[in-house]
Amino acid sequence: MKNILSFLTVCFALGIIYVYYFRISFWPCYILAVALISACLLLINKKLIFDILFLILAFLLGALCLKNAYTANKSGISGYAYYKNDTIYTIKGFINSRPVFYDGSNSFIFRAEELGFDGNRYKTCGDILVYSNVQDKLFYGEELVLLGKLKKPHRLFKGRVPVIMRIRNSSALVRINKNKGNLIRKLAFSLKDRMEMVFKECLSSLSAIINNAMILGEKKRIPAVVYDSMVKSGTVHIMVVSGFHVGVVAFISGVSLKILRIPRKIRYGGIILCLIIYCLVTGVSTPVLRATVMGIFIATGYFMQRDSDITNSFFLAALFILIINPKDLFSISFQLSFASVVSIIYLYPFLKALFRIERIKIKFFKGIIEGGLVSFSAWLGTAGFIAYYFKIFSPVSVLANIFIIPVASLIILSGLSLVIISFILPPLTAAFAAFNEMSVFMLLKFNSFFINLPFAYIYL
Repeated sequence: MKNILSFLTVCFALGIIYVYYFRISFWPCYILAVALISACLLLINKKLIFDILFLILAFLLGALCLKNAYTANKSGISGYAYYKNDTIYTIKGFINSRPVFYDGSNSFIFRAEELGFDGNRYKTCGDILVYSNVQDKLFYGEELVLLGKLKKPHRLFKGRVPVIMRIRNSSALVRINKNKGNLIRKLAFSLKDRMEMVFKECLSSLSAIINNAMILGEKKRIPAVVYDSMVKSGTVHIMVVSGFHVGVVAFISGVSLKILRIPRKIRYGGIILCLIIYCLVTGVSTPVLRATVMGIFIATGYFMQRDSDITNSFFLAALFILIINPKDLFSISFQLSFASVVSIIYLYPFLKALFRIERIKIKFFKGIIEGGLVSFSAWLGTAGFIAYYFKIFSPVSVLANIFIIPVASLIILSGLSLVIISFILPPLTAAFAAFNEMSVFMLLKFNSFFINLPFAYIYL
């Protein structure tokens, strides 16, 4: 069967969707899955029968993955969170992210280990998104005891987004003076702090904020007027670190290592290392992790001197993510990423053939038209999701992305180069900073122009 990974991933996802909407019993499905595995092994030479049984098995495994996730969460922290629950919980654990201080409060991911209420204590697990009004500086890995109510997030943030807790005063947060942080993540967060400092020292306030959002994933400080304008033009995705940003990092890494005349195999190993570091620096968010996994698969293919298949690489990355956390299928970021890439993979070649792009001899016009078709393909794939979740329809998005994505690439490229130059050749930072400032200016001007066109966006 051609492109078996795509069919396998779709069947796996259908199994997850089935369990999400319908109840099933775990053990009968488990026994059936074991029986199908045995049947597949016995009928491995019967190609058609084997393929059918294998796809049914993928469906059952998807169902079992989500069912197991629900079963595992019964003792997890999310099982204690309700929208109208006024119970005060005492929770012991440690900070599992880099704390972000903004607008007078800290926010961080807290890994729960022990929970107490009504005089009883229980072992628990899971993450909590904590908003704390305590002004003290907190650190990744620091062990704490928190006191407060647990709430579930808004429906738009399904998936990996955890339970929410708000700490109102210092008496609700107790420091134990122990650290459970991972050394690699500590180094990654230290690098992130250094990058933020470079942007703050070398760039204007607005440019530093935009670079922090586009390169490091810190989008909280983006001015509301800028964020709203990007939503209207359908280009807000460039402000959220995702596959596009990971692709730019892979490109920069590859070019830099090639300039240094690093041997081919070592070069691809270096690209993989850079992608992993970047994934850690940005907080291992789902879109970045998904893109990093796909990038690693593609780079590994080149390392092994085999032709890379973007379709198989993408579906393998999607399958890998869903196996780790099947609930990601219901997160907006996963749905938008999946829809856009699938549209580009399958719709773009059709449009390219339809408009006979290969007949265009002038490379500049050919590049512009190809960029427009890629943007149009991605827009067709995501327009329905955006309209459903955000109640906005942006026809101008196709045109805006043709111009804004290249400028966004320049911002990421110059921003990362600025950080590297600040380490090795500090006197040259002014030149890179000036280029970055110009790119940010162009981005905002282009975006302002497009949203002021007639019928650029429509609120539903």
